[in-house]
Amino acid sequence: MRNHVGFYFLLFVSLLILSCSNTTKTTFKTGEHIITLIKEHDSLHYVQIASDSLVDNWELPYPVYQFTHGDVDGNGKDDILVGVIKTTRFDSIKRKRLFIFKNYKGYVRPLWLGSRLSKPLVDFDFIETQEGNFIRSIEKEQSGNVLIAEYKWKRFGLVFTKYLHREIDSAKAIQILRNKS
Repeated sequence: MRNHVGFYFLLFVSLLILSCSNTTKTTFKTGEHIITLIKEHDSLHYVQIASDSLVDNWELPYPVYQFTHGDVDGNGKDDILVGVIKTTRFDSIKRKRLFIFKNYKGYVRPLWLGSRLSKPLVDFDFIETQEGNFIRSIEKEQSGNVLIAEYKWKRFGLVFTKYLHREIDSAKAIQILRNKS
């Protein structure tokens, strides 16, 4: 009887520890690397690049609202796009920002740590078309409606290319962004 009590006690403690863990992972594979967003809690994430021989992490001590990938800079390798919520040196209000990381020989390295686009950012996605690769964003208009804009990578950052829609409601914008149409 005593052995059963010890077993059930260990089982209970193990289940308790596992249930208290808030760590979640979102992963995608690109070439020989596995890219993961690790969420420790709401305000602590890590971008991780792992291969057979190397694991590298980049700490993001901010809430994350978006995580995707695509060849932003046109070098043939997928970049990592992370939407974070944070202040900046010149903007003390917590807002949505876009960070782009590259895979540099298996290490996570910043490609662009954007403080803002042309208007306050609501959401974004990576778009691959015959005309090229774009970051498509939903941004807040002064009227309270939103717009959808496209940005393209040029040398050291994102450059505005065009507005796809202006003065539309958020629900329609999200539908357009997610359908990539």
